[in-house]
Amino acid sequence: MSFHPTAEQTPGAGAADDDLQKVQHHEEAAHEKRNWVRLTYDCNNHCSFCLDTMAHNGTMRATMDIKVQIVQGRKNGASRLILSGGEPTMHPNFLDFVKFGKLAGYPKVQTVTNGRMFAYPEFLETAARNGLDEITFSLHGHTAKLHDALVGTPGAFEQETAGLKAALASGRFIVNVDIVINKQNVAHLAEMLELFISWGVREFDLLHIIPFGNAWGPAREHLFYDLEGNEEHLRKALEYARRPDLHIWLNRFPPPFTEGFEELIQDPYKLNDEVRGRREEYDKYLSIGQKLHCRQPERCHYCYLNQLCDTLDDVIEERARQEVDVLRLVYPPPLAGELPRARVLHAVAATPEYVSELVRRSPESQALWLELEDYSTLGAALGAGETLHGKPVERAYARSAQELELLLGLPASFAVTAIINRSTAPVIRRHAQDGRLRLMQPNYDKVTEQLQQDVPLRALLAELPSSIPTENIPACFSGRLPERGLERLDGAMLGADARLDMGRFTQRYVADRYTTKSRRCSGCAFNEVCDGVHLNFVRAHGYAELLPVPPDPATDTEDAE
Repeated sequence: MSFHPTAEQTPGAGAADDDLQKVQHHEEAAHEKRNWVRLTYDCNNHCSFCLDTMAHNGTMRATMDIKVQIVQGRKNGASRLILSGGEPTMHPNFLDFVKFGKLAGYPKVQTVTNGRMFAYPEFLETAARNGLDEITFSLHGHTAKLHDALVGTPGAFEQETAGLKAALASGRFIVNVDIVINKQNVAHLAEMLELFISWGVREFDLLHIIPFGNAWGPAREHLFYDLEGNEEHLRKALEYARRPDLHIWLNRFPPPFTEGFEELIQDPYKLNDEVRGRREEYDKYLSIGQKLHCRQPERCHYCYLNQLCDTLDDVIEERARQEVDVLRLVYPPPLAGELPRARVLHAVAATPEYVSELVRRSPESQALWLELEDYSTLGAALGAGETLHGKPVERAYARSAQELELLLGLPASFAVTAIINRSTAPVIRRHAQDGRLRLMQPNYDKVTEQLQQDVPLRALLAELPSSIPTENIPACFSGRLPERGLERLDGAMLGADARLDMGRFTQRYVADRYTTKSRRCSGCAFNEVCDGVHLNFVRAHGYAELLPVPPDPATDTEDAE
């Protein structure tokens, strides 16, 4: 993953407004639309941790199929073409595909490679002339002995480093290095970075070893390592991210082990790409119940998708229920298929008028929670008994000061949940004694939004009565548990036929359910009943914001008796 146009250091947790531009550059790179195009099912290395090995059959993809995919990706809005494999440079038409990508209109053409072909001067020169912008070299050791052992190919280190140095010397490419961190190289990680930096590399992607392909084969005992036992080595390497002339990305790395370097946590948006790469397996699980072949406790322990898969299993159970407490529906709702009965319909729509279609899809719901873009006509739309389309309104969510003032100003009794942000905070303080008021910490798709909108949460709550109910706010901030215990189904995870859709599920998981906790939270009195905070909250403010609540000795004594 590349970070441009600058190589400035990304700001740390709790970055000030002055750092927002740096964060934005980082975020734009992470959210850039990419078109990954496989060229080969073959490789001239034999990496012990290769994720792709099961696909290798020694063949090259057909030239026309590749060109069609390149053109289609550009039509779909991709701005970066990534030529991959297997080993992409083994395809006899690799250099032609680079030129074709430029002709197709891609601003950036990149390849991810073992780099050995770039040791040949003519190949390197033609790649530059044809428009190759960026080369990501996969390099996993600082010595020939270590690297060659990991990639299973004698002489690979010498040839790849020759290609890397030649690419750097040419000055015509963005050059970066991928390193798969594993048991064999983790203790040498800082040495590796220091060596590659001395050659002129300024950008690194550190990939955590994951249990797929060759990695979960006979060599796994030599690849998977104890994170806690190697924390000193890891932190020493991450310190390089503090240098203003370097940029380091973490890929699939467990977030709780980044404390102090939370700005390096992989953007949760990337989970959409990860799931897309395994979409066929997930779709079989959802359509015919075929379990994922990899779902084994020992294996899941090492997997970056473990939490997503656990949540997927929970949502499958939620979808199977005939009745739930809360059904969240977004306009337009699923066109067909039965939905569970719900006591509460959480209606997400533009205006009160659009809620009617959501009510039609959940006719047995007994009450409404409203999350509208425009509340200006709500007062006029409310019927007798504070009803909307025949359903009593129980709660409404306000995202701006104007909305909050409007809702609290209505002659109504339903609860008003204030989404805490810089706009609503002053209004929350003014109406702190209003018994209708509730509070909710929002989740954000982007760290830039989080930094722009968040207020110091703990300080705000300390000013307010402890009796105000909360949502999505851990007890360590508010001194009390948020609303819990409701069985919910998020209809935005469903397709047009009301069946669970993997793409929609992933989007909603990233938006609302991708939570994390500090390792220190294990000592919190509320650890077992707390989900933590959204990942982007930690990326913006750091794990230091999570302050475990000490267990009550009196409660412990009573429990022991």
